[in-house]
Amino acid sequence: MSTRAYSLVVAAALLWSGFALGQEPQGPLVEVVQPQRTLVRDELITFGSLRSDESVTIRPEIEGRVSRLHFREGQAVSGGDLLVSLDDAIARAELAQARANLDLAEKNYQRAQMLFKRGASNAQALDEAQSQQQAARASLALSQARLEKTQIRAPYDGVLGLRQISVGDYVEAGQDIVNLEVLDPLKVDFRVPQKAVGQIELGQVVELSLDAYPGEVFRGEIVALNPRLDEVGRSQAVRAQVGNGDHRLKPGQFVKVSVILAERPQALVIPEEAVMPLGSKLLVNLVVDGKVELREIQVGRRDRGRVEVNAGLSGDETLISAGWQKVKPGMAVRSKPAGEGA
Repeated sequence: MSTRAYSLVVAAALLWSGFALGQEPQGPLVEVVQPQRTLVRDELITFGSLRSDESVTIRPEIEGRVSRLHFREGQAVSGGDLLVSLDDAIARAELAQARANLDLAEKNYQRAQMLFKRGASNAQALDEAQSQQQAARASLALSQARLEKTQIRAPYDGVLGLRQISVGDYVEAGQDIVNLEVLDPLKVDFRVPQKAVGQIELGQVVELSLDAYPGEVFRGEIVALNPRLDEVGRSQAVRAQVGNGDHRLKPGQFVKVSVILAERPQALVIPEEAVMPLGSKLLVNLVVDGKVELREIQVGRRDRGRVEVNAGLSGDETLISAGWQKVKPGMAVRSKPAGEGA
């Protein structure tokens, strides 16, 4: 008997002895997992910039010499707080002169009225006296306004930036003094491509992440949409708003923006490696009573190695995640949980 024939005889004998003892041949070892229920989101990822809710550069409306600064750089101020005083000596002198002129004009008008009633004056003289009185009142109001312009105040609550002037500087009308920023809330400006315009709505939640705070997420919501698309990039400008009570976020920071389009808290997900593509179909290998069973599924969102299953599974199945390449339907298999040793 040849060596090959002898080997076949021995193998057959061993197989027969196994059946005789009631033992079945063992199948291939595969790794299995259970489908999981978890939160799945449809989201649009883009990038944007943080901006102050309100931002203004404080500038004088009149020229003059800075006599006093009433603020510190980086200070939080309230609307109406006095920030800068310009030298007001000339403005006060003009105001005093305007008051004296008004006093004289009013007395002249009273005399003109008295003379007109007695018939000692005509209507023209009365009209001229009245006109001079009104002009003196206007001059007084102008002088008061000029004096008020020497006191530069904050237009609203906010945080001041770095000042551009010092006491003693002579400033021109419109010259930069200091910037004032409203830091809570902040605006988030970003753009979405033309194909996603129909998915963006007012009130949608956005999540922001940035390098300054790794692992943290800041939530806000969309408050404005530009109705006109950019003709060059074919994109829509979108503005969201995010709370910033602790002032950790700063205007000008670059942020990653996730627009939450939809949320499914109890979505069914499986590992991506468990899915077997076959032509236009997607299949999974199940272990049912120790044997392999094929089932077609429909999938939704894919994210970080996970696949959302929209149809085909109920959630209580056992799926082959590794080793399905060496099995076929109806084959008996041995299984172990994914990630465990042999």
